[in-house]
Amino acid sequence: MHIATWIEHLFLVSLLVLVPIVEVRYDRRLKQFTSSEGRTAWYRLNIIVLCVLAVAALALAYPVNIFVLANHGSVATWLSTHTAVFLGATALAVVYAALTLMQGFKAAINQPFRLRIVKAMRSMRFMLPVTRRERQWWILVSLAAGVCEEILYRGFVTQYFSGFLGATISLGTLGAWLMASLFFGLAHSYQGATGIVRSGFGGLLLGGIAILSGGLLIPIVLHFLFDLQVLWMYRPMADEPDTAAQLINGCEPSTL
Repeated sequence: MHIATWIEHLFLVSLLVLVPIVEVRYDRRLKQFTSSEGRTAWYRLNIIVLCVLAVAALALAYPVNIFVLANHGSVATWLSTHTAVFLGATALAVVYAALTLMQGFKAAINQPFRLRIVKAMRSMRFMLPVTRRERQWWILVSLAAGVCEEILYRGFVTQYFSGFLGATISLGTLGAWLMASLFFGLAHSYQGATGIVRSGFGGLLLGGIAILSGGLLIPIVLHFLFDLQVLWMYRPMADEPDTAAQLINGCEPSTL
């Protein structure tokens, strides 16, 4: 087996096993004691790790362009000959994405609705941005996640399991889509079982859009917006100033 193929295998294993383990260990500290300084450090670390992994994925995949999904004999080819199914799948993807983003817009202008969402997001407070500086960093985190995670999961992992890289594994577009979504869900294991399921489902949506559109541009934009809308949904300094003060100075988030 060619050494480049072995490196691809090791890189894939790192995405599946090592990255979630490292993130879970680091996030456990924030769950025990969170502060503005700790969250900002977490944001910086995530941006660096995502960028390094994305660059490595692009280098390992070269000369394959992982921004474009190959569709030879794949689901995408089948969809192109079944217009009704293609349009139906596209409509479902558009509706789901629109409803998800509309939730963020509604939260931005409707405080009672925003407070209900905050209650549902309580378990994530250890990592969500509070201060203006944290919220600025969150924009960069969202951008890094939108670009780099799409390169990694909808790009590299999908191409890997489609058989278009050096590895001989070929599950077809459908199998690759499911595996990339599974990997994406497990990468968010620090959010618990609910986060894995939610992220896995989001991976299915973004992967489906990548297949339907033939590339990563639309998934990158949507991924960025999905993460960015946390800024509209979560405004503790305006909605819960006492809680915000504790989160800034440092506290055990489970006591809030």
